[in-house]
Amino acid sequence: MGINFADRLRQLHGVKCMSVDGVEYEVPPTDSIYAVETAISFSDGTRLAAQFWRLIKSGTPLVSIFDHRQKCGLAVPLDAIHVLKNELQSNVILAAEMNETTGDLHFSFERDIKLEVFNFTAFEIWDITFADGTREFSNYALQK
Repeated sequence: MGINFADRLRQLHGVKCMSVDGVEYEVPPTDSIYAVETAISFSDGTRLAAQFWRLIKSGTPLVSIFDHRQKCGLAVPLDAIHVLKNELQSNVILAAEMNETTGDLHFSFERDIKLEVFNFTAFEIWDITFADGTREFSNYALQK
């Protein structure tokens, strides 16, 4: 029997975030949230694609994908993916797990940074491909 998903996530301890990029689905976007996906790559070759996420720093929500391209009283729209990149790139994972009830992913990083990746629907809202090529999708993770 192979290694289970929870164990695979736990094995990400000590792995460094190498890059964070936005993947545009629509240019120009008709919806600031659904037109972009966030792609995160790690030093061991693991890749995470996430539609919905929130970044927490020092116990306080910092930014989420729901803030992306919103003006929020600023002079220019907020680039939430850029903020995520600044906080995660070169940062090391301390813990990774999936909430067994919701299918949300929770990553704890050094410098008191947490990334929550949400699973709101029965569709593929996040997917993760581990270094060995094993892939898991949000809509199937809770069925196992």
